[in-house]
Amino acid sequence: MELLKRVDMNRSIYGVLPTFLGLGLGLLPLVTSSFGAAQNTADSLVREFKEAREADGQGRYAEAIAHYQHILSLDPQVTEACNNLGVDYYRMQRYAEAAASLKSALKIQPALLGAQIFLGLAEFKLGQFKASLDQLQSALKAQPDNRDVRMFLIQDHMALGQYDSALVEETLRLFPDDAELNYTIGLAALEHIRSIAHDANSLGLESPIYHWIYLRQAEQKQDLSEAQKHREALKRLGATTPPPVVGEYDALVSLVEKCFTTVLQSAPDSSYAHSVQGSIDEAQNLVDPALAEYRKAGNHFAAGRLLAQNLRLPEAAGELEATVLAEPENHLALALLAQVYVEEHQPARALPLLHQILAYYPGDALAWADLGKAQLALNQTEQGIQSLCMALKIDPSQTKLHYELALAYRKLGQSDLARQELAAFSRASLAEHQK
Repeated sequence: MELLKRVDMNRSIYGVLPTFLGLGLGLLPLVTSSFGAAQNTADSLVREFKEAREADGQGRYAEAIAHYQHILSLDPQVTEACNNLGVDYYRMQRYAEAAASLKSALKIQPALLGAQIFLGLAEFKLGQFKASLDQLQSALKAQPDNRDVRMFLIQDHMALGQYDSALVEETLRLFPDDAELNYTIGLAALEHIRSIAHDANSLGLESPIYHWIYLRQAEQKQDLSEAQKHREALKRLGATTPPPVVGEYDALVSLVEKCFTTVLQSAPDSSYAHSVQGSIDEAQNLVDPALAEYRKAGNHFAAGRLLAQNLRLPEAAGELEATVLAEPENHLALALLAQVYVEEHQPARALPLLHQILAYYPGDALAWADLGKAQLALNQTEQGIQSLCMALKIDPSQTKLHYELALAYRKLGQSDLARQELAAFSRASLAEHQK
């Protein structure tokens, strides 16, 4: 996997948000209207609900779950029990069960706002970003000033490779000094910048967009010779006016600076501020100071990513393992950890992680590539070839995989296929060199 293509999401963003914890848990007065006619059943349900609420209030969520389950065994149509059961499953990080219970609540009462919100959060935790996006967009229409819904929506867009400028602008207007939101929006804008740069790079040397974007990057780095090279290319192409995407790029760069400055000023000792300072140090290639800041933030994922980029793989593995231990649902950390295992020649440890990732994201070309490499290292040659071919089918730009395939075909004695893959690798290498 190419580490720079992976989105950096801060560990602390994934917590249960206090704003939501009361939703759906204060509904006891409504319960009796849902009960059956038999008075003894009604009395039993009221008693169970009271005990469940007491357990919730004291943080005894497993006990509360048992009460809600019993209520639903007596009357499956008690909306509040379905909802509260889902909330408690969420609190206990049992996200699949949370989603199932919350869907049941919404089937009975489709407009139940608390269930919509928690279902959106549970689906986010499960990596079901499109479903989460749909739920939270619906919740936002009912409660447009809910900052936590907005934050998770921004993260859903980021995970899906999208950027909603209207959502971002309105969120900053409502919560201009919120450190967590500014940090999240800064990350989203930074990821969109990377996406624009990646698209520009794919256009090649004869594209004005390519030279405009790389001119901007050279200017940011104060690399005068590189900037002049791109100005000359733009002059040669007759592209003296920047296209709209360059204006978008400029606006995003300004937004990142504004958001991260707000974080540093409004919450200088927060984990977000340490993560921002780490990003600043990293941009200046100050690896050890950046690591120190990420570790002060408790941001094991960012530390692991930076260590992996600098080929400090055993240290990277330790940071990423800490991330996965704290956040089993963090598929980005799983993906990077799997890559580190592959590069550290530990394919047996990488294999189950890669299968887990691909179960969620079957279109992840980078994961297919790493799976193929791991399988080849374990002498699962035919499976490895299939995985590498799948990676190339999804993303033909992974041209180095042609060389891996050539070696694999040669191992199987399939000389003609090996020669074809070597020829494809040579052509791709020549084209890259000419760039």
